[in-house]
Amino acid sequence: MTGLNSSKQAKARDLKHRVLTCLHKLSDRDTHSAAASELESIAKTLSVDALPPFVSSISATDSSDKSPVRRQCLRLISVLSENHGNSLSPHLSKLLSAVVRRLRDPDSSVRSACVAASLSLSSHITSPPFTSITKPFVESLLIEQDTNAQNGAALCLAAIIEGSRNPDPGTLRRLLPRLEKLAKCESFKAKAALLALIGSVVGVKGVLSSGGKNVIRNLVTCLMEFLSSEDWAARKAAAEALMKIASVEKDALSDYKLSCLKTFEAKKFDKVKATRETMNQMIEAWKEIPDLPDEVSPLPESQASSKGMISHVFLSFFAV
Repeated sequence: MTGLNSSKQAKARDLKHRVLTCLHKLSDRDTHSAAASELESIAKTLSVDALPPFVSSISATDSSDKSPVRRQCLRLISVLSENHGNSLSPHLSKLLSAVVRRLRDPDSSVRSACVAASLSLSSHITSPPFTSITKPFVESLLIEQDTNAQNGAALCLAAIIEGSRNPDPGTLRRLLPRLEKLAKCESFKAKAALLALIGSVVGVKGVLSSGGKNVIRNLVTCLMEFLSSEDWAARKAAAEALMKIASVEKDALSDYKLSCLKTFEAKKFDKVKATRETMNQMIEAWKEIPDLPDEVSPLPESQASSKGMISHVFLSFFAV
């Protein structure tokens, strides 16, 4: 028995040495490619017993490591998820912490790797509750003042929702008002990423349908304000979210169709091509919403928005 334990310890030491050697080589441009390939090969073939030391090694990177090292370690989290799935459940907390620590990374490629790792974890580790994966990113989203961290947390959450086989509508419905509050908060700068997250949330079946008219009304009002944002990416993300709402809640939007389309039509000539194309796709999606029955009388008009963005009819309907 002692001999068996000694053999396991020796193998663990050898693996750790091999991994640390490769991680060191990632810093050198001449050896980076070979080291990255070797690490991915190791990650794919690890036994269950070898997972803990490997996870510890790739989770230990910090800002003193060079950008290629930080990025590749996040890439390895994706490789582990794809190849070991639920065997990683005991190590999920450590892996998520490794991703969250890199959200404020100054290198955009590292932050992109965070999003890819989040998507992979959500897609392949299915045994823990949905909230166990979302929680650290929600916490980061709500408290971070750093723009990179805000942007990364929002995009990682969107990726987790998109990748999950069973996203929890109740959890996401409770999150929605907090996201709307962030959207209105001046100190939250990553508006486009936040709106993309809102689009992912509303795309989950049951989030809006079980929330009642107030939930839909408040959300549509919030998103329409961003159609006049100075940030083209925020305008585009808001239009995408409104398009998703039209797709998943078509039968619940008849009351809003006419007034919203009047506003949308004024926005379809956006100066940025990508946003303009999305605006037109949004308009077509909203045209598919059923009209109000003929016997329903038109909504009375109220005074125009001070920003000149939302139509008279829309403001009248949403008056508190």
